[in-house]
Amino acid sequence: MFRNNNNDNNNNDNGFDDENKGIFLDSKIEISDETSLIHKPYHDDYDENGLINNNNNSHNNNNGGNNNNHGPSKVTHRRGKHTFTEADKLKMTKFESLDFPIIDNQIYREYIRRTSKLNHMLKTFGKWIICFMIGVLVGITAYLVKQSVEFVNEFKFDQSGKYLEDERKFIAFLVYYSINILFGVSASLVIIPVGQIASGSGIPEVKGYLNGIRIPQSMNVKTLVGKLVSLILAYSSGLILGPEGPMIHIGSMLGGAIGQVKSKTLKWYPKVLWKYHNDRDRRDFISTGAAAGVAAAFGAPIGGVLFGFEEASSFWSRQLTWRTFFACLIATFTTNIILQGFDMQLHDYGVLKFGLSNKYLYKYSELIPFALIGVAGGLFGALFVNLNAHLSQWRSKFFANKKIYLRVLEVFILITITSTILYCCAAFTPCRSKTQANGSQTNSLDTSSSSILSSSGDNSKNSTKLFKLLNNASGEDKQEDKFIAFFCEQGEYNQMAGLSFNSLDAALRLLFSTSTDIFTIPTLAVFSLISFILTTITSGLMLASGLFIPMMLVGATFGRLVGQVIALFVSVDPCIYALVGASAMMAGFSRMTISLAIIMVELTEGTQYMLPVILSVMIAKWVGDFFNESIYEHLIEQKCYPFLQSQPPKSMIKLGVVDIMKTEVVTLHEVERVSKVIEVLKSEQHFHNGFPVIERPRPLDPNRKDAYGNLEYYEDETTYSGLILRNQLICLLYYRIFCHEQPLPQNPRLLGGNSNRRYNQRRFGRPTEYGYAPADPRMTYELMTQSLARHFPPIDKMNLKKEEIETMYIDLRPYMNLSTIVANETYSYSETYSIFRTIGLRHLPVVNKKNEVVGIVTRKDLL
Repeated sequence: MFRNNNNDNNNNDNGFDDENKGIFLDSKIEISDETSLIHKPYHDDYDENGLINNNNNSHNNNNGGNNNNHGPSKVTHRRGKHTFTEADKLKMTKFESLDFPIIDNQIYREYIRRTSKLNHMLKTFGKWIICFMIGVLVGITAYLVKQSVEFVNEFKFDQSGKYLEDERKFIAFLVYYSINILFGVSASLVIIPVGQIASGSGIPEVKGYLNGIRIPQSMNVKTLVGKLVSLILAYSSGLILGPEGPMIHIGSMLGGAIGQVKSKTLKWYPKVLWKYHNDRDRRDFISTGAAAGVAAAFGAPIGGVLFGFEEASSFWSRQLTWRTFFACLIATFTTNIILQGFDMQLHDYGVLKFGLSNKYLYKYSELIPFALIGVAGGLFGALFVNLNAHLSQWRSKFFANKKIYLRVLEVFILITITSTILYCCAAFTPCRSKTQANGSQTNSLDTSSSSILSSSGDNSKNSTKLFKLLNNASGEDKQEDKFIAFFCEQGEYNQMAGLSFNSLDAALRLLFSTSTDIFTIPTLAVFSLISFILTTITSGLMLASGLFIPMMLVGATFGRLVGQVIALFVSVDPCIYALVGASAMMAGFSRMTISLAIIMVELTEGTQYMLPVILSVMIAKWVGDFFNESIYEHLIEQKCYPFLQSQPPKSMIKLGVVDIMKTEVVTLHEVERVSKVIEVLKSEQHFHNGFPVIERPRPLDPNRKDAYGNLEYYEDETTYSGLILRNQLICLLYYRIFCHEQPLPQNPRLLGGNSNRRYNQRRFGRPTEYGYAPADPRMTYELMTQSLARHFPPIDKMNLKKEEIETMYIDLRPYMNLSTIVANETYSYSETYSIFRTIGLRHLPVVNKKNEVVGIVTRKDLL
């Protein structure tokens, strides 16, 4: 099955239901992919009076033990165990599906025959140019985020540092707290005019869109601007949150915008890149943008590609792999070249060094504690998913009918709690002498890396006031540690302030330091608990925020704690345990595997630690999967996105396609009256997006008999011919692609067929074959593709004449999809799910052995 390059009317993030309500008069019904049968309902749905019995179909028939309508489902669950309630399915009606398959109609085939090899090469080359532009723009955006955050943090620590030097603790706290409140509340207020779709990480929205769900406003310009501004302000508010998730969402929005070069929000429809104005190409560009966002955020181009393949995208190809890798490389290079300039050294390119030792290698006996850290990471990750999922559900219910400014008040309260706890932890921690930091020799920090995690603030103004540097010479390189004085005397530092009164990326670099005694065990234990609790309650606030860096911080603190405990008995390097702990905690809550391992190795340039990282990641994922799914899967379910997992739900595998299909299907004839088409589009009872096209009814010929002398009845023929979408019908009405009543074609089945054929056949697409109808010269593939990428006025405003409506017809044969996938009524649910999910369908007609339409399956029927 292919995807239609001309069916991009659905690229609107707001969908028809948001901006084309007038097309359907004053209908209050939500757009749904579900359809209903007018011509021939399936026999099981008749009651004794010949009426449709709605109680016999759907999932309520208890076949296969499907009990998804009985009671509320659990908040968290293991993979494949979730079932949606009827209330959940009702919420799904506001989400449409995307049209990934190509509409293989006659005008498309004629366009393909006219297309030369040069035009095909230019289209392919254009995709590479677009990927290059995506990489450059995502890299520049990552640079702007990084520099803006550093500027804000510099301002915050500079202002509070003035009072720290004078040892006025309370005044310093008020300044620190006030600035946090200013930025945090501003980050939340930005979300209000944009919509709450711009809050959070945005990863559930990216995964949902790439799975084939149109989520309103998730990929438009307004959301992009709001997300970017909120991220910069929120990351500077003192809350424990990170920029990586929002950068993935921002990258995907940039990818979709650059690849389309149009905006339905701004009503701007240029024809520059009309060939890419379809859901299939936009899906690939969004996948590329999401991967480039990871690459720019972490300085990990390979990890970005693997993230897009493993986590973000539901559909992947070899061609997409190469283009995505190219975009990730450009994004990383762009950020790096702006930060460092053209005089950078080659070995510094695209790598963030966390201070891991390049000389010390772990012992094989240490694989045992590494594995135990993986188990702990899986347990803590599953606990975090459970707590955060329950908290998110409580928030959605508590704030459902309340004013949105209460969400801003929640941000205010959380900033107050976070700032107070982190500041007081540092204030009540005793000072330590720098000489107690035994072996405080760390690798020089790469402060000009392309990653957002890196901090060029080492040379900033605030470092001269807040940080005291202890320099030692070791070997060939100059080693230095960064300590925070925080009211301590000369030659002393505050170990807790290095974690709590510091930016998250700077705290991570201290945790990855090779200094064995830079932190005490009680300090690490206290901060592990505090950071875990604060990360749990912060995730889900109404501002742009991510979880990667906070969970890395929690894991690195816990891993270093384990390492220093072991170091009391044997000689080990705690920084390796911090790396393993960060990897395990990341895998525990996100269930990432390959991409996570590569990202961690690219961040630390520690390829010698690949085995411990992979070991901890795999164990953490296995342990976490034993309890629940990743946090993003649970958020997708709570938001009622009709997301199709790679495998069907276990509770429904015993069903057949007849148990889930809708047996009421609105069908159209190959040549249909204009009045009938308008009636179907305006119908408030049957509000659908896809319509199976069937053969026209033939009059009864009493003189025609078959070989056995029986009369041949064809007055109600419902043989399936193809599928046409609502958007195509509106386009045909808008351009008045009408005709007079067409004569019935010579059907080889009625005429006995060609004598040279052993079996009678019914084919489309050639002038000499049955079913072919020439397209109207006014409607070409180019025109339909460009038209479907824009909005149409309501039908009542199309100025259609009464005579046209009553007497004219629309010949659908040149425009309907001739290569749609259909399912036989004997199919199992599992096979139907596999076909639908693998190909990325929106509608799957169900036919009987006579090729007659008896039902249709859509995305929501599979859940």
